[in-house]
Amino acid sequence: MESLKFHIDNMCANFTVDSVHNLVKARLAQGSCTMSDIASEIAQRDRSLDIASARTLAEAAVGALAQRGDVAVQGEQIYRGG
Repeated sequence: MESLKFHIDNMCANFTVDSVHNLVKARLAQGSCTMSDIASEIAQRDRSLDIASARTLAEAAVGALAQRGDVAVQGEQIYRGG
């Protein structure tokens, strides 16, 4: 899996790695969600992204946060980590 920074740099989105991580954490503070929920949030914040690009950023961010233990993924659901 390529890094979130690579995808942000490649897509020229209006995000930084930290801002996407913070977006995911803020969304999860409201409760569990799906990758589609996070992708939709990303696409709303940067209207230049199509939903597929937003999903790519969401997947990279959730993957990185899961490796750090900040989030947990069970099937389609994403939860705050412990």
